[in-house]
Amino acid sequence: MKMELTDRNIKDAPVGSVIRDTTVKGLQLRVFEQSKSFYLYYRTKAGAQRKPKLGNYGSITISQARKAAQDLLGEVAAGRDPAAEKTSSRVEPNVQALWAEYWKRHGQHKKSGLQDGHNWNKYLAPIFAKLKLSEVSYTKVSDFMLSLNEAPYVANRNLALLSTMFNFAKHPLEWTEKNPCLGVKRYPETKRRRYMSLSETSKIAELLDASADKSPASVAFIYLLILTGARKSEIANAKWEWLNGSVLRLPDSKTGAKSVYLPPPAMDVLAKLPRDGETLTCIVSPKKLWDRIRRDAGCPDLRLHDLRHSFASAALSAGLSLAQIGELLGHKSTQTTKRYAHLVEDVASASAAMAAEHIMAGMKKAPELLTARG
Repeated sequence: MKMELTDRNIKDAPVGSVIRDTTVKGLQLRVFEQSKSFYLYYRTKAGAQRKPKLGNYGSITISQARKAAQDLLGEVAAGRDPAAEKTSSRVEPNVQALWAEYWKRHGQHKKSGLQDGHNWNKYLAPIFAKLKLSEVSYTKVSDFMLSLNEAPYVANRNLALLSTMFNFAKHPLEWTEKNPCLGVKRYPETKRRRYMSLSETSKIAELLDASADKSPASVAFIYLLILTGARKSEIANAKWEWLNGSVLRLPDSKTGAKSVYLPPPAMDVLAKLPRDGETLTCIVSPKKLWDRIRRDAGCPDLRLHDLRHSFASAALSAGLSLAQIGELLGHKSTQTTKRYAHLVEDVASASAAMAAEHIMAGMKKAPELLTARG
């Protein structure tokens, strides 16, 4: 909106609004959640657009902001580009510095922080860490995505993380005005429907039991995933003090506080674990053992997260409703549980086939009777 900047107008301006001053051309006030800031929008003689920040309202007055804006406009009229000169005069941070600031102030507190840290160290840092923010272009990000074309899910997650970091660099850090990830295409994703078959389950159990002596913590971790349908992070973070009888009372999870119900076989697994650590298994992931077991079991595409889907499938086969399964898996929304709705049809089809076979067993002479009538 365009109006004269006054203390009252600024005080009443809602978050997200922009006030364009009618007194000094190009002077604007932008309202953020934590601050109200003065900016000057101008174009150089070469046509480049600039929008340097003049200061925060409260730190400088409206009069001081107008004076600073008029001084800059005078330099522009003389053919200079004061914003560009100021930018070039300071040391520009690189992406490593951005990651450090993002991780300290935001990233480490996210529920996905562990995965974000892995993606940064393995995929993003080798490519982008040493680059200045201004050196990260749309083309460089697009090339990075192309390098991961055989791992579309990984590529998409890394693009999302890099984009979030650059948004953080724009505000609140104000280190850059651009996000080079904008417009970069993500790969299409299809929802996986991968479950353990009966033959895979038997072979996996055999291999797990054979590994129990050498890798007891990893074996216990995998069995707990299979027997509870819990997420990997929930088992990794679960503490002994949260165990209440046969229920793990998680104070926090992807969907908030959650109870993980431990059936007797899961309690047997826990009974074999030493209680000399803070968490149940004292490990973050059984990935190394799982990679070997799924390869030897002939199902190299079966992920640890697929064990959660397999639990849901087994629960449906046992006669549980979608609502009951949602409760066990800790879904907040019924829409999340409905992803398993196709399994209801599979179970129903199998049940119908069994019922038809039973009926036909008692109708051995039925075809003859029908022929005779015809």
